[in-house]
Amino acid sequence: MRGMTGGKTRRLLGAILAGGRASRYGGRPKGLLEIAPGLSIIENEVRQLRRAGLSEVVLVAGEKQPYSHLGLEVIPDLRADCGPLGGIEAALAWARGRFEATLFLPCDLPGITAKEIRRLRRAFGTGGVRVAVCTVGACGFEPLCTVVHNDLLPQITLALDRGERSPGRLWRALGALEVPCPDPAAFHNVNEPADLAAWLVGRKSLGTGCAECAPRDA
Repeated sequence: MRGMTGGKTRRLLGAILAGGRASRYGGRPKGLLEIAPGLSIIENEVRQLRRAGLSEVVLVAGEKQPYSHLGLEVIPDLRADCGPLGGIEAALAWARGRFEATLFLPCDLPGITAKEIRRLRRAFGTGGVRVAVCTVGACGFEPLCTVVHNDLLPQITLALDRGERSPGRLWRALGALEVPCPDPAAFHNVNEPADLAAWLVGRKSLGTGCAECAPRDA
């Protein structure tokens, strides 16, 4: 990753999308649910991003206060009620002039590891790629697990202005590179309280403990 010296922008920013209202959790941000004592989903995602070589990580969220203890820059949406694509727009606007591209994760992936993030980084690093998106078997696109070149900000803003709210549909229109990831467990997302419980049981049955103890794969 290149430094800022001499006016050069850095290569890649990590951004976690945490803008949802988490109504299924009584308004509690689901990214702050613990997957191990003292370790929330978001804290683990930050850890995995840094293990994968992304030294700078920000959070995109509608409110700063719930996340103040994390020590992360919190970026607000530029427009209300536009879903994850609005958060992506806000992150790219903040990163413009600072970074060349932004790697996004949603805030609800307790099983994501540095392995998947490195795979996505490497794919984006091939020549001419502007958007790279993780895909998982028959489930297809994981549209919020993506790297987006910051030069695409005008296209994303235009799409939002026209009413587009689907990142996956927009990535396909922009010719995204699909990046196959072999482990669907890494993309187990937490939408209901039962989802997290199921993931925790699954981790225990596999004997891998918590995400904190996941191997530091190369």
